[in-house]
Amino acid sequence: MNLIELAESHFLQTQSDRRLLHRSPELAFEEYKTAEFVISRLKSLGFDIKSEIAGTGLVASFDTGKSGPSFLFRFDMDALPLQEENDVDYCSQIPGKMHACSHDGHVAIGLTIAQIIHQVQDQLHGSFHLLFQPAEEIGQGALKMLNEGVLDEIKPDFLLGVHLWNEKPFGWLGISDGPLMAASGTFEIHVNGKGGHGGQPQTSIDPIVASAQIVNQIQTIVSRNLNPFDSAVISICSIHGGTSFNITPSKVVMTGTIRYFTEGIHETITRRLEEICENTAKAMDCQIELKIESLVNATCNDPAVAETTRKAVSRLSGQYQVDSTYQTMLSEDVGVFLERVPGCFVLVGAGEQQEGSHYPHHHPRFNFDERAMTLAAALLLQACMDLAR
Repeated sequence: MNLIELAESHFLQTQSDRRLLHRSPELAFEEYKTAEFVISRLKSLGFDIKSEIAGTGLVASFDTGKSGPSFLFRFDMDALPLQEENDVDYCSQIPGKMHACSHDGHVAIGLTIAQIIHQVQDQLHGSFHLLFQPAEEIGQGALKMLNEGVLDEIKPDFLLGVHLWNEKPFGWLGISDGPLMAASGTFEIHVNGKGGHGGQPQTSIDPIVASAQIVNQIQTIVSRNLNPFDSAVISICSIHGGTSFNITPSKVVMTGTIRYFTEGIHETITRRLEEICENTAKAMDCQIELKIESLVNATCNDPAVAETTRKAVSRLSGQYQVDSTYQTMLSEDVGVFLERVPGCFVLVGAGEQQEGSHYPHHHPRFNFDERAMTLAAALLLQACMDLAR
């Protein structure tokens, strides 16, 4: 069975599905119309549907009736609060909302896989479960579905998923063992001083100066407290304080993100942030409150499943570049499932190569090479067939 040719035979439908979804983006936990569209299509293909998991999430199941593994595919559905700036005939019709991270493509890939499963069911073994997840963009959907028991009935043996990846061109595949995408967290720092007149600094406790000290010291955590071979990011992304040129404010608030791959790195970052805030408060005679929150854990592939997936690429017709060492500091909540089910999450190169048309994820002019959807669908199914052997 040539899965690339089979997936390509459905390309016009895949493209149509993606563009329909792109026109009607829905934000986290609001994916009602998207879920209705998916349910309608999959019911027509003979899938059993369990819906309203974590609000808008669903699982569509197909049992071949032949013994074999239980496979779980995961696809995210939510869009971003972003005003689209693309000049295409399938541009978002919803003001302030846009699919700028290829989730419309992921849903279309899932529908294509369902179509192929229905078409070649006599050649397949085991059961197939397609999970369509809400709220990936805010890092909450996977955990909410898990807490509502989404895996209890399925009991999957393997999990497979993809992310269309604009950092790389079509034909590139990121299939790494172990950590692929970073864990992420947030921090918020409240620096409380004493306000006053800007011309009389001696009567105030300046939270801006204290904040500047904190910002500078945070830059040393990765460079001086972590092993040079360990990867981490600490970015301060917002600073708010003050209302006028001649008023020393009483408070500054900073927020930022933390990215890392191991819990040991996270512990070091947390400890150093606490020490920096505590000691700066003492040195600058102010009060500092630090809040750190973990969002999602690292996305880690099972080495054996990743190896099978890499070998599956060679069974597909065409020439592809497989990168087995790629890692990124961007995050994904699919790791919640991968902590419980051995699996592989694949990054599929989808960057547009035309001059002036390459924009990153979460950009208002984001778009992707739609051929990557065909490759993604074929690869996931090929990996399933190889795992079933």
